[in-house]
Amino acid sequence: MPESDYPVGSVATTVRIIEALNEFGEAGITDLSEQTGVSNSSVHKHLDTLQSLGYVRKDGTSYSLSLRFLGIGNEVRSQREVVQAAKPAVDSLSSTAGAVTNLMLVEHGYGVYAYRATGGASNMNSYLPVVGDRVHLHATAGGKAILSQMEWDEITEIIETNGLPKLTDKTIDSRDALRRELRSIQDRGLAFERGEHLPSVQCVAAPITTTDGPVGSISVSGSIDQMSGKKLEEDLAGLVVSTTNEIELELFRD
Repeated sequence: MPESDYPVGSVATTVRIIEALNEFGEAGITDLSEQTGVSNSSVHKHLDTLQSLGYVRKDGTSYSLSLRFLGIGNEVRSQREVVQAAKPAVDSLSSTAGAVTNLMLVEHGYGVYAYRATGGASNMNSYLPVVGDRVHLHATAGGKAILSQMEWDEITEIIETNGLPKLTDKTIDSRDALRRELRSIQDRGLAFERGEHLPSVQCVAAPITTTDGPVGSISVSGSIDQMSGKKLEEDLAGLVVSTTNEIELELFRD
């Protein structure tokens, strides 16, 4: 397909060059030009850009893909493994609790809802973030559960990049308050959300951790009327912890 047929033609050209390099293993500009149908000068510009970004290595007149692609591939594979391991457990928890149950992963310092089961509580979907949405970690139970397993230096980097926006009057918006909250979460192994992301929603979450650190979290969400007191802090909390333990064992077996 000609470059002009793509919304961003230059991106399509870059991808063709990357795919050709992957096929060759190592190649020069002329070989890549012949393989992709892109002019020598254009191939050279794309390779220079990829090299400056760390995605391509140059040895003399030959180019090859760098190990940076390996890191990206491992990250994608890891996320897929977590989703596949978590799905049955999330479905089971949602059915038992009769409530919306979420799997959250981390991407670029934000929480991403990677999977959800409604447990018959379909009315909640009208105002909860949808699967694929990004949310601030500090304002959600799932996000705080993940943050509680990170080093403070890493958390500071996230704060400096994404900030601590105050989404409701109950959202934590200071570093000191967040640090105290995360210490409390570490002690009890659970994170609670009481109107911090959405005023009418409460939530309980626990982190999913492996030897590599936190990989996500499981949370159960509901309205303030549905979730409060013993139901939130004991009944659902216990189910959430049991579910994360089950997922961690499944990941360990894999």
